[in-house]
Amino acid sequence: MRPVFNAAQTRRADEIMQLEYGYLGVLLMETAGRRAAYLIRKLYPHAQRFIVVAGSGNNGGDGLVIARYLRRFGKETFILLTSPPEKLSALSRIQYDILTRFGLTCYVLSPDNLRKLQSFAETEPKPVLIDALIGVGLAHTLRPMQAALIDLLRNLHLPTVAIDLPSGLSGDTGALINTPLQCEHTITFQTAKICHLVTPAALYCGKVHVIDIGIYPEVIERIGTRTFWVKEKALKRFLPPRPPDAHKGTFGHALLVGGSRGKGGAIALSTLAALQAGAGLATALIPGSAASSFHRKILSGMSLPYGDPTVPYLNEAAALWARPHLEGKTAIGIGPGLGNVPDTRAFLREFLPAINIPCVLDADALNILAEEEKLLSLLPKDCILTPHPGEAGRLMRTTSEQVQARRLESALHLSQKTGAFVLLKGANPILTTPKGETYFFSITEPALATAGTGDVLVGLITGFLAQGVPPLQAAILGTTIHGMAAKLATRKIAPASLTAGLLATQIGRALALLQRGK
Repeated sequence: MRPVFNAAQTRRADEIMQLEYGYLGVLLMETAGRRAAYLIRKLYPHAQRFIVVAGSGNNGGDGLVIARYLRRFGKETFILLTSPPEKLSALSRIQYDILTRFGLTCYVLSPDNLRKLQSFAETEPKPVLIDALIGVGLAHTLRPMQAALIDLLRNLHLPTVAIDLPSGLSGDTGALINTPLQCEHTITFQTAKICHLVTPAALYCGKVHVIDIGIYPEVIERIGTRTFWVKEKALKRFLPPRPPDAHKGTFGHALLVGGSRGKGGAIALSTLAALQAGAGLATALIPGSAASSFHRKILSGMSLPYGDPTVPYLNEAAALWARPHLEGKTAIGIGPGLGNVPDTRAFLREFLPAINIPCVLDADALNILAEEEKLLSLLPKDCILTPHPGEAGRLMRTTSEQVQARRLESALHLSQKTGAFVLLKGANPILTTPKGETYFFSITEPALATAGTGDVLVGLITGFLAQGVPPLQAAILGTTIHGMAAKLATRKIAPASLTAGLLATQIGRALALLQRGK
C-alpha cells in the first residue's frame, strides 16, 4: 500500500522538511523538477520540442526547473509565464532568475505571446505540452484568464504531461473544478494525491508517476494518512497459506445465497469464483426453480435447493429452513440473481439475524436494504457491501449521477451509515472502512461493464473470507484479482466481447501472477 495525501498533508510534509530538518525548499523544488525532466525525456525519447506553461505558484517553479533541464538536454522550449516575474512565488522567482542566467527566454502571458505560442505549437514536429499552471492548492474555480488559457491549450491537441495534477482539478477529491487538459501522463511528487485515483478527475490524469524527491520516510509516517493506493505487488502477503498437508476443510466453506427463476447463472458464477479464490467448499442456497440451471453451469459446487422447481424465489420459509445449514460455513455472499420481490425481502428479514460470520451483500440484497433501511441494523459484523453507483444511490436516497460526481464522499458516507466495508464499483473502485480509511484501485477496465462480472466479484471476496482472510484484505484481494482477470482476458479478445464466464476462466492465472508478486 502506498500513502495518498491531500493538499494539506503535502504542504505539511514540505514544512517539516524545511523547518525541522533544515532542508531548503529550493532544493526540494530542484529535485522535483530535475527528476521530472529526466522522466519526461524517458517518456518522450524522440520529442525535440516542448511547451512549458508555468503559473505563479510553486507548481510553476517546478515547471521552470523542468524547462531548464529540457534545454540542457538539447530540447527546444517555449516557456509561457501566466504572471510577470515580480508576481511569482519566492521559490519560483529563484528558479526564474536561474533560468534567465542560462539565457532562456520566458514569455509573459499576453495576446501577442499567445500567438507566438500557437505558432510554435503548429510547427512540425509537434511539441509536448507541460502543464505546470496550478498545483494541488486549487480550491475554487479558475480565473477567467486561466480557464481561457486552458481552453486555448486544449484546442492545440498536443500530447500533455501534467505536473502534480492537471490544472483545474481539486487535489482533495475526484471532482472537476474546471475541465482540465486531457493528459497522457501526470508526474507527482512523493505521494499520489486523491484526485489521481478518484473519477472523474482520474480520467484526465493519464498514467500517474510518483517521484521520490527526498522527503524522509519518517516525515511521511509522522503525518500519517487514512487513504492508500493499492498496488498489486504488495498483495502477496495477504494470500492465505496453502500448507502441504491441507485438505478441503482447511480452506473454509463458502455459502452463496441467491438465484431465482431464470437467474441461476448469477449464483453459479459466484459459487465458481469462490472455489477459484481457494475456498475448500462452496454451496449455493437457491430456490428450486434455479437448481437445474445452476448444475448445468457448475460441477464442483454444491447446492441447497429450497422447494420444488415451481418455487421461483427464496422466501421466509426458506430462511427458516436454511438456518441449520449455516453450521460449518465460514463466509456468506448474498445477492446474485436473488430478485427484489416481497418473498426475497421476507427472506432477508428472517435470514440476516442468523448470520454471525463474515458476509458480502450485493445486487438485489442491496436494493432490499435500500427499500427497508431497518435491515441495516441487522447487518452482521465484518460485512462488505459491493454496490455499483446505481445501488449506492438507492442506499443514499440520491442518484447515480450524484454518486459518480462525488465517489469518495459517497463511499465514506455509506460506510458511516451502515457500519460496513463499502466497495464502490466502477472505474477506479473505492473501498472504505467503518473506521474511515480509504483504499483506491487503479482499475479501469471497460470490459467489466457487462452482466455477471459483479457476481464473479462477490464470489471472489466470499471465497477469500471463507479461508479466514480478514474483510479488508479479502475485499482488496477480490477486487484486484477481478481487475487482473479482466486484463488477462482482453489480451486476445476485444473488451466488448468479454463475458462473465470468460472472466472466471482467468482467475487462476491472475491469482498465480499475484502469488509470484507480478
